[in-house]
Amino acid sequence: MSQVLNMRYPKELLKRIDEFKEKKGFTTRTQTIIYLIQYALEQSDNRDGK
Repeated sequence: MSQVLNMRYPKELLKRIDEFKEKKGFTTRTQTIIYLIQYALEQSDNRDGK
């Protein structure tokens, strides 16, 4: 299940996200942002010993 969430991003962050998207071959910006959030959360969990 998913929800629609409107968010505003700084232009510099969007530039970095778009560069990452192209480098890693993601199809959409949304796909890229979801991947980055999931990756960061996993790294945080790993640091916290979960």
